[in-house]
Amino acid sequence: MNHTADSKPIHSLATRWPILVSLALLAIALLFRLIDIFVLRLDERLGEIILSKVLGFALVVFFLWLAGRKLRDIGLHPRGLAPGLLIGASVTLLALVVGYTIELLVLSGSNATLQFAAIDPKAGVSGGLLFALWLVLGNFVNSFMEEGLFRGVMIPLFRTRLSFWQTNWLQAILFGAWHLPWALKWYQTGIIETPGEITMGVVINFLPQILLGLVWGYMFLKTGNLWAPWIAHTLTNSTLNLLHTVTEGGLDGGISLRMTAYSIVALLGMLLVKYVAKRFALLEVQAWKPATNDSSTKIRYVESYK
Repeated sequence: MNHTADSKPIHSLATRWPILVSLALLAIALLFRLIDIFVLRLDERLGEIILSKVLGFALVVFFLWLAGRKLRDIGLHPRGLAPGLLIGASVTLLALVVGYTIELLVLSGSNATLQFAAIDPKAGVSGGLLFALWLVLGNFVNSFMEEGLFRGVMIPLFRTRLSFWQTNWLQAILFGAWHLPWALKWYQTGIIETPGEITMGVVINFLPQILLGLVWGYMFLKTGNLWAPWIAHTLTNSTLNLLHTVTEGGLDGGISLRMTAYSIVALLGMLLVKYVAKRFALLEVQAWKPATNDSSTKIRYVESYK
């Protein structure tokens, strides 16, 4: 018997209560994350919370199966692959170059130089070549998991109830909240102690991620292709893990300057995303509508005229 997506109870539930279902998925993924960070402490032992990343992506795949959907329904398809990768890589590399350049210029009086080193800044773990490859592998998996959940699943579901920008802001805010456990981990391990440090820890683990979530969500919304934010996410995390600034005062002392410049350029890069999406006639993401027949069960897109 050929079941349509709408014949699946989970699909019907998700399209009827998209925000609630998305929050439930987020809660499950967050549980994996908290166990990984605070119970297993794999970030300290391995430099990567790889288990929760794998389980998180498995959760996305399992949800798609329950809902009668496929990976192509969250943008992991070959359509528009080349321009999608071009958009994601171009915006990200430009933002990174500008960010590091401004940081080096501002810190030039401290003899700032660039250094390649495999370091996980959140966990404070470092290593050699094998650890560098391990970090990059972790970033590959992490980007599939986070882009699959926050952009691939949440955006089509939110579009059933919300406008383009309401959808983008909501998933971005949830993406920012997703990173808040690191502030608690820093407090637990003594990295931050005073009220001011705690406040700053919360801010830097929340606001920058909202901005990145907006950019990466816009990439997906305008292209209908998850490869665009996936490559942007992977390049960003891998570069921050492997390329550092060294001054007389220590390592990555100007990272706040770097990331501020990076965020500004990435936000401006949305203009490039809009242009390339229009130039290559890429199709904008639309909601997962309840199906009425077999042909309407696949994710639907409309051309973007925004």
